[in-house]
Amino acid sequence: MDDLKSFATGGRTILESRVGDIRGDGSEGVVLVLDPPVAGAPKLGEGPAREVMLLVRDDHGRVHKVASNSRVVPCSSCGGLSGDPYGYTRIERGHFTVVIGGGGREHWSDEFTFAYAPDRNDWFLTGALRRVEDTDTGQQKQLDLPAKDVGKIAFEDFDPAKLPEVELP
Repeated sequence: MDDLKSFATGGRTILESRVGDIRGDGSEGVVLVLDPPVAGAPKLGEGPAREVMLLVRDDHGRVHKVASNSRVVPCSSCGGLSGDPYGYTRIERGHFTVVIGGGGREHWSDEFTFAYAPDRNDWFLTGALRRVEDTDTGQQKQLDLPAKDVGKIAFEDFDPAKLPEVELP
């Protein structure tokens, strides 16, 4: 999809693009993850976050940006010893999930799922699944946060830092 390259401006590159029915109406949409330019070798845990864009096609086949968020996917060096925290994006009819993870001895992962609300013409958080595991002891903990527990959060307003953390005792 060469038309996606037009969204990678200012030195940004396409880290991933997933095509699917993000509105649940049978039309094609795209979840685009953009990697910002990084000068030199960033320090562990420092650097610019990635931008996640939601794109839809109009009746003429042109792609348009309808939403974006620069808080969902952390920087390329923010995964700790595990490296890049971006995992993948999955699209299913009417919703999409972004998966990230990282850490060292304590490995963490997050799955954030957003669903399209046609009445609001927007995507909202429907659930967050946060996990942590001590790779040395095997101790694990999981925190499942459905929308009813975190409130109605639009994709563009979503900030993972505002959700409860999952921690081992």
